[in-house]
Amino acid sequence: MKTNTLSFHEFTRTPKEDWAQEVSKNTAISSKETLENIFLKPLYFESDTAHLDYLQQSPAGIDCLRGAGKESYILGEWEITQKIDLPSIKESNKLLLHSLRNGQNTAAFTCSEAMRQGKDVDEATEAEVASGATISTLEDVAHLFQHVALEAVPLFLNTGCTSVPLLSFLKAYCVDHNFNMRQLKGTVGMDPLGTLAEYGRVPLSTRDLYDHLAYATRLAHSNVPELKTIIVSSIPYHNSGANAVQELAYMLATGVQYIDECIKRGLSLHQVLPHMTFSFSVSSHLFMEISKLRAFRMLWANVVRAFDDTAVSVPFIHTETSHLTQSKEDMYTNALRSTVQAFASIVGGADSLHIEPYDSVTSSSSQFAHRLARNTHLILQHETHISKVMDPAGGSWYVEAYTHELMTKAWELFGNIEDHGGMEEALKQGRIQDEVEQMKVKRQEDIECRIERLIGVTHYAPKQQDVSQEIKSTPFKKEEIKMGKYSDQNTSEFSSNLSVEDYTKLASKGVTAGGMLKQMAKQTQPDSVVPLTKWRAAEKFEKIRVYTKGMSIGIMELTDPSSRKKTEIARSLFESAGFACETIKNIDSYVEIADWMNEQKHEAYVICGSDELVEKLLTKAMTYFEEDSVYVYVVGEEHVSRKTQWQQKGVMSVIHPKTNVIQCVKKLLCALEVEVHV
Repeated sequence: MKTNTLSFHEFTRTPKEDWAQEVSKNTAISSKETLENIFLKPLYFESDTAHLDYLQQSPAGIDCLRGAGKESYILGEWEITQKIDLPSIKESNKLLLHSLRNGQNTAAFTCSEAMRQGKDVDEATEAEVASGATISTLEDVAHLFQHVALEAVPLFLNTGCTSVPLLSFLKAYCVDHNFNMRQLKGTVGMDPLGTLAEYGRVPLSTRDLYDHLAYATRLAHSNVPELKTIIVSSIPYHNSGANAVQELAYMLATGVQYIDECIKRGLSLHQVLPHMTFSFSVSSHLFMEISKLRAFRMLWANVVRAFDDTAVSVPFIHTETSHLTQSKEDMYTNALRSTVQAFASIVGGADSLHIEPYDSVTSSSSQFAHRLARNTHLILQHETHISKVMDPAGGSWYVEAYTHELMTKAWELFGNIEDHGGMEEALKQGRIQDEVEQMKVKRQEDIECRIERLIGVTHYAPKQQDVSQEIKSTPFKKEEIKMGKYSDQNTSEFSSNLSVEDYTKLASKGVTAGGMLKQMAKQTQPDSVVPLTKWRAAEKFEKIRVYTKGMSIGIMELTDPSSRKKTEIARSLFESAGFACETIKNIDSYVEIADWMNEQKHEAYVICGSDELVEKLLTKAMTYFEEDSVYVYVVGEEHVSRKTQWQQKGVMSVIHPKTNVIQCVKKLLCALEVEVHV
């Protein structure tokens, strides 16, 4: 057939009822409820989105659902914002220069926990300075940006509670190097509420930090128009277990709080909006994450119109692949997770992207891990060309319906936060922390029951001998970070209203960032709240594997059609907890069961077969071990009556696909007299 004669007219149109009937035949495909209380259907039709009028808008439409406009898809790609997390300033500079020569196009750094909380190196713990740069002095800035063409390279630094000290250092640096500060671009931003939620305290009152926020934004608007000074981040909430609806609502409420506070301090809406960056963490739930980013653009458009019904603002969205989903064992799997998450970020419309190096969960990342993460950007840009497609997910009935559901639920939660006083008040009352904690508990249970999958951890776990060794880095010592010579003299010059020149003078005199904040703290009371609880999905499985190392499970597969599937259930469950598994097949007598259990010494045994055959053979087999302690599991449905009958015959427990792995294994280890702390 010639290509110019191709036609689909010979195919009859299939009614949607037939599609639905075909899908329903597959019992594995059914509606399911997400963590956001959204029911996802197995099949979507045009009628599911027919009521969404805004879908007719083109890019750059008033709701911004489909992005900033077609030019952004033609003229350029997203910013490769690979954050360097080394504690050494000089080593960070070397890695940045190397990265810029090899495809990176942003000067991005992770600021250490100490810096984000307003501490200098000498007053921080080793943990607080072990990962990320602590920029405390003008000298640090000079070393960090040595040989970097700042006029050509955008910056990206999340400075935490305040950006004023770093902006002062940058101002002094530009003066010392005859560089026009107006040429700076990118993000040097602060997120006081996000920092307060993450660490539970900030060195100044939130009122003072809002003063800093307005001050930095006014400075940028007047002197550095392409620099963003406000970061609204969902990452602290994401890394504590929040779901997508919560992330969206907290972002909206935080953004509104920052705009309100800047307006109170004399700035206009149009002065604030261009200087805002919205930072998201993106997990492995591909379509949900795509929908989350698309939903945010439209939600933010609604927020902006609430301030000014004529205003249109396309948010600058920075994304980071999820730290929460990373695991310490078999760490190369982290690279696969990050690739999926990066793809979701770009399809969702991210303007800037940081891909977590696969080993960042253990320490500051290796140069190879940085290279692999950076090259993931380049492959996605130059080999898939997804940045050349306008709104790649647009028009998908599934994605559009998912996007709408997220918008509806997030707007409702956002309204509830606003009705009760806003984001700061919600944090101080503990409402946000309670909501996130409840969601974390739910997610933890789903992971322990293997309902929420973490490949390589809860499912398809590598065998003990195949698990990649944890990458060992040279132990970090705080003394390795050298504090530049500085003096706290003339800090008496601090007053409640400092100009940029005042800050610059202090920076030039050697006063540190921590020194500045200490002086400011004398005039105020620091704020504190209950901090969010940081969480990583794989942690409990990693901890339980420490206790099961070297232990094994014997699996007995009976001669029954259902045995093979049940064997897979047992093997998957116990391997996820770190046990080695040995399987014997085609057992058809209780004597074989007893002999194999007697010959093969394992910590526990699993019998896999039909309920009837298991019951027939198990009773007689267990009589051989009446004087010994053996621990036996049966794979089956967890009916109370059946479970009780089997336990009376010496069965430890009945396991099934949704058994809570951690609880099951802790019970076994307790029986084996192993003290467990998980």
